[in-house]
Amino acid sequence: MEEIKKHAHHTTAGDNSLAKDAATRVLSLVSHKLKTPLSIINGYSETILAELKPGEMSNFSIKALEDINKQGEKLSILIDKLVRFANISDLLPEDLQKKEINVRKIFSEVSSKCILRDDSITITSSDNTIRDRAPNVEIKCDNDTKIYADGALLSIALEELVDNAIRFNNNVNKKLRLFYYEDQGKDILAVADNGVGIREQHIGKIFHKFYQVDDFFTGQIEGWGLGLALVKRIMNLHGGNITVRSQYGVGTIISLVFPKQ
Repeated sequence: MEEIKKHAHHTTAGDNSLAKDAATRVLSLVSHKLKTPLSIINGYSETILAELKPGEMSNFSIKALEDINKQGEKLSILIDKLVRFANISDLLPEDLQKKEINVRKIFSEVSSKCILRDDSITITSSDNTIRDRAPNVEIKCDNDTKIYADGALLSIALEELVDNAIRFNNNVNKKLRLFYYEDQGKDILAVADNGVGIREQHIGKIFHKFYQVDDFFTGQIEGWGLGLALVKRIMNLHGGNITVRSQYGVGTIISLVFPKQ
């Protein structure tokens, strides 16, 4: 009986592994198949808008074309994330290209990149003037601090955290803090925000694939719910882990914990 139980356990584990592999292959296939038609839609709509002469189209038609182009670009970004997730899911720890990474430099590069592509930082004030509300970013790290990691994957993980800290933040004055510290012989990179926070019952679920917290204003945010699952995968590949501290209505700190080499 014990042997039967063991066999059943191994069979179930094997079936689950095969199911995960199949799901990843489907993600990769679907996302690649969507890229070509999307690039055509975006390319043609962009060209028409660029070559449009005054009076050739009605205001409604122009607005419709602009919306098609804008939504197409957003969908392209989401598809790129799907492709990225599928590709990283296939990696093994031995595939990583680890080297010494300057922490302050990567903090600066990632935060600048995320702020530049964020389309929510320009708002209309009560007097109908447009003003920028770029997040205030504080970086706390010595100039010569280094960490041993795969630079490309570390950038992706930090981008996901910083993007979330900006997008899931309803404060008029958004504040982000990127900092480094050592604890119990481990290198820790953290991203803190003053956003809406995460309710305790959601914290254990946010790293699941396709899971999004349907709370407060977050249903307005486009996404697949793959970002934090991707970060978790990257940390697993490095032999590290993630910790989350959050207070609803106050903010969140997500930390990437790396073993020292």
